[in-house]
Amino acid sequence: MMTTALRSLVGDIGGTNARFALVNPHSLVLEGIQRMSSIDYPDLEEAVRAYLKNQGVETIARACLAVAGPVLDGKVRFTNSHWQIDQQRFRQDFDLEVMELINDFAAQALAVPHLPPDELMTIGPELEVDPDAVKLVIGPGTGLGVCGLIETPLGWKALPGEGGNADFAPASERDISVWRFIRKEVGGLLGVERILSGSGLELLYEAHSSLDGRLDRLQAADITGQALEAHDSLAYEVLDHFFEILGNTAGNAALIMGARGGVYIAGGIIPRVSKLVAKGTFRKAFERRDKMKSYMSGIPTSLILSEHPGLTGAAAYLNCSGSY
Repeated sequence: MMTTALRSLVGDIGGTNARFALVNPHSLVLEGIQRMSSIDYPDLEEAVRAYLKNQGVETIARACLAVAGPVLDGKVRFTNSHWQIDQQRFRQDFDLEVMELINDFAAQALAVPHLPPDELMTIGPELEVDPDAVKLVIGPGTGLGVCGLIETPLGWKALPGEGGNADFAPASERDISVWRFIRKEVGGLLGVERILSGSGLELLYEAHSSLDGRLDRLQAADITGQALEAHDSLAYEVLDHFFEILGNTAGNAALIMGARGGVYIAGGIIPRVSKLVAKGTFRKAFERRDKMKSYMSGIPTSLILSEHPGLTGAAAYLNCSGSY
């Protein structure tokens, strides 16, 4: 039997898959989490209708969708999917009181203040955060997401940017050698997400193998798999260098933003190799500064282990946007 409840829909919509959940008003408890492939549905609306039917829900009051792409005039076009989102049409189709679209990485950032301790892993020393300072969320995935987070009287506010397109800043001779190789491969300027991303990890592997006198190629999943199996492998060396570059980049961003509220690593790559990042060069590179080492050594760094931070963040956005 179909039931009607004034629950809200939250979604995390990527290029090939979408995740949906239901939340009650003023709640962050995710119910009925389901993953759906865009290949199986002609458009987003049909996927949502199928999801609601599966959950036995006839109507929803509000929706917030975290999307992997820019929102322009209430519309989203995905690079790797035939789906498109029209905010106004979606709101009308489901007779919603509220329909929100937010950046998917901003949603991950908004989840951070609400994650339980077991969904965060400390990297480096246990340190107290400054409750009045900015938090920084950074994460390599398809690209490199960078987002600030501040608390306001109305709740937490995400400050998304395009930090992944900032220039890669070599900080060692090894970095410079890699920079030369990758710059030649891609041509022109080298944004840091050319390295700190899934495809970037593969390029970094090519660069290291080239420096060793050969030119091997591996998929990102194979690199992480080999690194976990053998610490004396080229894959381990590459992943360790990846963590070092991430630590340096996160440190630069933390300095610029004054992120004494803590730095949090998100994204699809790092949680798979959480044990390695905790042992690796991330924290050392994060603290390594010319004049500000003591400042950096006081900033806590953590890894987000949550499986669904985008959904939690979308629910948090509904809570703090005056939607209820």
